[in-house]
Amino acid sequence: MRTSTRNQGFVLVTVLAIMAVLAILAAAYFLSTQVEITSSASNANRTTGFYAAEAGLNLRGQEIRQIFQGYNRPTGTSPSTATPCTGSDLGSGDFACKDFSLSGRTVRTYVVEDPANASGGTSITLGPNEQFAGLNAVEYRYTVYSEAFPPNDSRPEAIVQMVFRSRLVPLFQFAAFYNKDLEILPGPAMTINGRVHANGDLYLNAGDTLDITGQVTVAKRADGSGGDLYRGRKDATTQCGGTVRIDDANSGTNPDPAVMCGAGTQAVTDVTPWNGQVHTGMNNLTVPAPDQLEPGQFYWQQADLAVALVLNSDGSVKGIEVPNRTITGGMITDNTALTSTLLACPARDTADLAYAHNGTAPGPGTAKAVDWSNSFYDSREGKTVTMLEVDMGGLLDCLHQQRATLFGDSPSTEKDINDTSGGGLALYFTVIGPDSAKASSGYAVRVRDGSTLSSTVSGAPAVKGVTVVTDQAAFVQGDYNVDGSTWRPASFLSDSLNVLSDAWNKTGHDQTSRPSAGANNGWSGRGASNTEINAAFLSGTDTTGGADGTAGQNGAYNGGLENYPRFHENWSGKTLTYQGSFVSLGEPQHATGSWHYGAPVYTAPNRNWSFDTRYYDPSNLPPLAPRFVYLKQERFVRSYRR
Repeated sequence: MRTSTRNQGFVLVTVLAIMAVLAILAAAYFLSTQVEITSSASNANRTTGFYAAEAGLNLRGQEIRQIFQGYNRPTGTSPSTATPCTGSDLGSGDFACKDFSLSGRTVRTYVVEDPANASGGTSITLGPNEQFAGLNAVEYRYTVYSEAFPPNDSRPEAIVQMVFRSRLVPLFQFAAFYNKDLEILPGPAMTINGRVHANGDLYLNAGDTLDITGQVTVAKRADGSGGDLYRGRKDATTQCGGTVRIDDANSGTNPDPAVMCGAGTQAVTDVTPWNGQVHTGMNNLTVPAPDQLEPGQFYWQQADLAVALVLNSDGSVKGIEVPNRTITGGMITDNTALTSTLLACPARDTADLAYAHNGTAPGPGTAKAVDWSNSFYDSREGKTVTMLEVDMGGLLDCLHQQRATLFGDSPSTEKDINDTSGGGLALYFTVIGPDSAKASSGYAVRVRDGSTLSSTVSGAPAVKGVTVVTDQAAFVQGDYNVDGSTWRPASFLSDSLNVLSDAWNKTGHDQTSRPSAGANNGWSGRGASNTEINAAFLSGTDTTGGADGTAGQNGAYNGGLENYPRFHENWSGKTLTYQGSFVSLGEPQHATGSWHYGAPVYTAPNRNWSFDTRYYDPSNLPPLAPRFVYLKQERFVRSYRR
């Protein structure tokens, strides 16, 4: 019995010892687990903090980008780098300290501007390894700092910084740039001697041969869709014809590789034959919104002179005004002093610019540099158009002679027609009436007598460049900027773009109802003549099927790039010679009538069209040339202490 008791005691002690050891091991395991959990939680917190801080960088970078997109530059002062965002050291304006609440953290950010930005940025040429190699751009450099603070803690979890460059690339360096689907489907042989870009999808087809000798790029839309290159038609996807060739950057290749047809319209998935000259699926390029052309927006504010044909509520003409650029309470007011000076300006071509008002021709000697008419019937819109009429030659003469009064909202004796701010003269024209905002307003601006962009007044300085802007339809009548010895950078930025030849005669071709085919002054009498225009175009264009992407396939044809300018004459056997750049940022907002409003509307000219390579020189860009904006990251740095 004693032995048994001793054994039982021994077993009990052993069990207790084992239990103690197990308890120690359990405690050690628990402690280890707690340390690991704490460590994992800490790592997770630091990771969350890092991503929150990185998001802060992206938010501030996007804010800078949006400022440039609005045609402004960031302004303000940065906090000091020694004690940033503490006490009164907060900076100001677009560079000031700014907090965000992200992932349960307070993310504190600020921006530092590169000193080189103060001189207007740095002019660069994009390098050979970039998608837009060879294009000119203006570059601005910034550094964004971001710190993430956990709740109730003054010590940052993550400290990051990003150095980036905001690049502004002029759109007029492209032969064609569309912020939508682009279709190039010429019947006769056509060569495009410049770059082609679409934010959407690009369709290439030909009745004969289409040669593109510049880079071809296709980017996605803002919603991430598209970015495809198609061989064939958008409006008839069972058709693919002709020969389409794209430059492969190899001078030894002759002819350039063709984009082969398949069984109808097909996407091109292999772009390797073109040695980097063709890019698809690119990130969307951000461009100005079409509403920048509207009164009160960027171009209205930046113009050297704004002129408006103002209508009463019943559509009758109130008069021509030089409006104050500040819009008060939604109302546009007249600057009476500037208006009286402008209305006294005579037309240069006094014999041919006295426009009929309500069908009644004014007396001799009454032609003005700025006039109006309501005698033009637009068969494409299906209505008679009320037009602001501009004699460009007479206006340039008057701007020089009356420069102390006409430039700006207040008198200025410093500015003349050789002004270089913004690249030259920017002239804003509009019609303000009860239908101004309607989809088919029936308003337009017609510009003629612009064959030479210069003043004939003795002693007048040479014009640096001229940009005409209107939120309504623009009509360019006759030769424009054609004297090679006095060529000037020029552009038209408008809701839609119409071309009338040198043969257009207001007394015969302007009429208030749709012309009949057989009338002497109707369709058969609207014979065009050879005409030349040297100016970049930015305007709205129709969309096939009324929708970008495959939703618009097999819809009504928009006319393609070859019908970018709207025609109104019988151009059979006549040639429109054009040098410039075609940019479309969307559909027209105020000239949305059917593409064909009953036949006849026009016959197409022989198209002697080419990209104006002079635009590759930044000094030859038209005034206020629109640009796309993109950010290029230079450096990303993560710090672990401050």
